[in-house]
Amino acid sequence: MNILKLILFTLFGSTFLAHAGTQYVTQAASNITETSAQLNGYSASTIGLSGETFDYGPTTNYGYSVLATPAGVNGPVSAQIANLECGSEYHFRFRGDPKPPRTTIQGEDLTFTTAPCGPTIFTNVSFETGGQYYFVAENNGGNTVNANRIAIGPWERFNLIDVNGGNLFDGDTIHIQTATGYYFVAEQGGGAELNANRTVASIWETFTIELPNNPGALIQNGDKVALKSINGHYIQAAGNGGAGANVHPTVIGCNATYPCSWEMFKIIF
Repeated sequence: MNILKLILFTLFGSTFLAHAGTQYVTQAASNITETSAQLNGYSASTIGLSGETFDYGPTTNYGYSVLATPAGVNGPVSAQIANLECGSEYHFRFRGDPKPPRTTIQGEDLTFTTAPCGPTIFTNVSFETGGQYYFVAENNGGNTVNANRIAIGPWERFNLIDVNGGNLFDGDTIHIQTATGYYFVAEQGGGAELNANRTVASIWETFTIELPNNPGALIQNGDKVALKSINGHYIQAAGNGGAGANVHPTVIGCNATYPCSWEMFKIIF
């Protein structure tokens, strides 16, 4: 039999080309989580194997490499990788050392996407009005929300739950929770009062955090933010602080300038 003749056959759902030389086949990734994955491949050679490696990274430039196991054998190989970004696409390929003068076929590029990011919880978050008053959940939750405190205590510190996960960005979906487990709620989804008396977060307890003067940017300590309800109404500190809070307005006042606007607050965390 002429060993240079190419023979096509099906292996694990992929068409594999056996020939007198070496072939590295990239196969679909598996066991994918938010931050880890298993890279898979298949190697076959009539003249020996060496340097079997998976390259991976956010682009086809890769940037990272990991050795395949088991090494030096014909058959399935794999590698475990970790410290990945959640909800992100990664490229990878399986390759090995060339074996001239015989032909070496390297694995093609494939992609996988890590699992979506879970919520990120920022603790001890406070909101300061332009009039230098702080939002407070009366009785630490189970009651109304006001914007009339002049210092930060336990009732003025909240958990900010970023549903999108990862860092906090303009446009992210959030919940605001008191230390006792009550959620801020825009009654009727907006256009009414602001309370902190729900124990489960649903759509009325959901807000969009905005950076009106820096769309799409990372939100950092001291930035001036606005909080929009599911129905498009903004949280407002009546009188710019020193009184109650509501979710009445549908626009950010004072042309979205702080400290003038009653709908913009300094975030402290």
